[in-house]
Amino acid sequence: MLKKLFTALNLIFLLVLTTCFFRTNPLNAAELSADVIRTVGQEVINGRIYIKGDDFRQEMFMGGKKQVMIYRKDKQMVWMLMPENKMYMETPTNACDQNMPQTDQEQIENKANKKYLGKEKVNGYVCEKYLYVYHNKSTGSMTQWFSKKLNFPIKMDFDSSSGHMITEYKNIEVKALPDSLFEIPSGYRKMSLPGMMQQMPDMNR
Repeated sequence: MLKKLFTALNLIFLLVLTTCFFRTNPLNAAELSADVIRTVGQEVINGRIYIKGDDFRQEMFMGGKKQVMIYRKDKQMVWMLMPENKMYMETPTNACDQNMPQTDQEQIENKANKKYLGKEKVNGYVCEKYLYVYHNKSTGSMTQWFSKKLNFPIKMDFDSSSGHMITEYKNIEVKALPDSLFEIPSGYRKMSLPGMMQQMPDMNR
């Protein structure tokens, strides 16, 4: 049991890292769900995202286990769910914001030089392609394919001193989503991992 719990914690920690890095601000995005394909180095992680207003849910499968992240802007909180153990952890959104490079459109333009690269069609949507070079050299650069129709980036390609990471959204469905997707299920117990986000380096200086 203890071994399974530590395995779940390791997977959750990876989920927090990748989710924070690629997290976009869903404000004003279309209400939608989509498959997400995330490539970190040689590892490919598959999952599903759900966006409704300011709420964001991401389900990823790592090590054969399902892990869930729920971002709630109204509560300024990120919840990491471990369905197999019926447990969850939470961290304030400012911990993510402090430690990871932002992909929010307004914030990124304050932290990077922006270059328009033209238009490309990605997964059925015409996107505006941009290159962002962060002022912080260690944060590197990001190429983003942004859909004005969805008000959402369909593909992001990050290149930094930490490595190469790509996130792409496919099978996008624009449809109404239930509020229950963005709540902690009943019966889940809260656990804590002190200092998890605070121990990470600040990449936005």
